[in-house]
Amino acid sequence: METVDRIYDKLSRMGMDEIVINGVSSDVEQLRFSQNSKDLLNQWYENEYSVFAARGKRIAEITLKSDAEIESRLDELRNMIEKIPENPSFFGINPKKETYGHVESGSIVDTDIQGLCESAINGSLEAGSKRSAGLAYLVRYTHILKTSYNEAQYTGGGTELVIRSFSGETSGQESVHYGPSFRPGSIDAESVGRAAGEMAVSGNNLSTGEEGKFTILMSPYLIGNIISSSSEFLSYYSVDSGMSCFAGKIGYKVSSESLNLVDDPLDMSGVGYRPFDEEGTPTRKNVFIENGILKRYMQSYSTGKKSGTESTGNAGIISPGAWQMRIEPGNRSFRDILSEIKDGLFINNAWYTRFQDYRNGIFSTVPRDGVFRIKNGEIAGSVSGIRISDSVTNVLKNVVEMSKEMKNTKWWEEIQPSMMPYVLVKDVNISRSF
Repeated sequence: METVDRIYDKLSRMGMDEIVINGVSSDVEQLRFSQNSKDLLNQWYENEYSVFAARGKRIAEITLKSDAEIESRLDELRNMIEKIPENPSFFGINPKKETYGHVESGSIVDTDIQGLCESAINGSLEAGSKRSAGLAYLVRYTHILKTSYNEAQYTGGGTELVIRSFSGETSGQESVHYGPSFRPGSIDAESVGRAAGEMAVSGNNLSTGEEGKFTILMSPYLIGNIISSSSEFLSYYSVDSGMSCFAGKIGYKVSSESLNLVDDPLDMSGVGYRPFDEEGTPTRKNVFIENGILKRYMQSYSTGKKSGTESTGNAGIISPGAWQMRIEPGNRSFRDILSEIKDGLFINNAWYTRFQDYRNGIFSTVPRDGVFRIKNGEIAGSVSGIRISDSVTNVLKNVVEMSKEMKNTKWWEEIQPSMMPYVLVKDVNISRSF
């Protein structure tokens, strides 16, 4: 807090009209494993300060990594503000004096990540895989916020586990996260490893996939990847920039009626938990798609003022973003849904999701870690060499139903912290990959 106060005081003496400082002190423990053995333990202690300042409509933001940078970098920030033009889209930060009701998350459980990795590896081997690799993280951080109008802090973090298992040429992967509400002994890492191992073993009997339109049962990892990658289209910043396939769609049908999409940063079961956004607005559960209808965009105070609405607690001051997305579950089990697919695919994961057209949401992604042909409700073999080449709008409109099972999904930059069910989607375009 002392450093945050020092930064704030210096910016005040510089004559800034509005100031926002987000200081994060983190303690990250990482254990890596490969070839079924633990091979590297890393630990990082870091302090990072994100500093935003405004003089009228002239704005600038920098990131400080140490106290030694304060004097020189803040002078740079002042020089930037004196030289840059006004930003006509900036309408200030949240000026309301806020109270925060969800900042008592308690301490993060001291998870034994060495035991976690051993259990995951053993579960995978028992399922019949030949080798596994992955990472486990134990993350603790304290987030201190100070703005021209509010001060707050909370403790966040949790445990993350990623395991990729191999059997011959095929693989399976699980990548899960556990937030502040998880208690010691409640993480079943052996089951996570077993699921990755079973997926890898089931992938034998490999054949080249076909092009065409397919009914696809998407795992929580695949749909989590697609939703994470496209969540920025729900930000008013993207809409205002002409970079969103949801522009002009408020109040209109953008998905099947069975789909409800929310952002819930107050769900402590995930590592995406946070009680306030980057300008001090208390966060909340927001429904963005309800029974297929687009209800709202993600807003900061500034974008809300510009668009004539209110903040949704999703600042980024300039570019609002999602914290912890969730597709609400359905009523039937994954197995029941799969058993009724006459001819289709089950896809467990995807890599390299890239958009070719933001305005129409057109993307491609490469299925991996469990890609199976389904015929008459049964797995009929695994396939390779395919790519999903479609649009987010088509995928959402063609959703048939969701499973009642949910997974907390997170993986590198591909999947943000999210909670996802299995999702059945019809008429998904499949092309060949090279």
